[in-house]
Amino acid sequence: MNAPDLRTGPPPRWSETVDGVAWLPRFAGKARAYDAGTLGMYLYGQSPVDDAFLKRAGIDYDAFLEIVRSSPDDAAVLAEIDRRTPGAADRLRRWSKEKLPATFGWLLGALDVDDGYSSSSLVKRFANVCSIPVVLAARAFRGSPKTAPGRSR
Repeated sequence: MNAPDLRTGPPPRWSETVDGVAWLPRFAGKARAYDAGTLGMYLYGQSPVDDAFLKRAGIDYDAFLEIVRSSPDDAAVLAEIDRRTPGAADRLRRWSKEKLPATFGWLLGALDVDDGYSSSSLVKRFANVCSIPVVLAARAFRGSPKTAPGRSR
């Protein structure tokens, strides 16, 4: 798959799914952009939602990036995760329905505003201005993501 340029537009919306698994299209898009150097202000390796996804999947950032690199699409990413850690797809489906909205509802709403899914232009402008220090603080707090094999930063 081609890497999205997240310097010019958002990744897939958090609620997009692959076989009932939310966050995967967004996370895989961010991984592709990270790998291509087109991540922009988005987080890869510092997001608490990414961390929660990987915990349920039973893999780490390096393995996820490797899977994304070698998979032709998001469905293949999910299939490979499930092959490596049997039962991961079912765990991720349950997480998508139960834990994701319950644990991260406030953040998902902020993402929707920041990505342009809010109808209020004033709210969008405010969110864009506020998102810069939040992203910078998250990066400082979390540090840089682990560098995958063959990738230097």
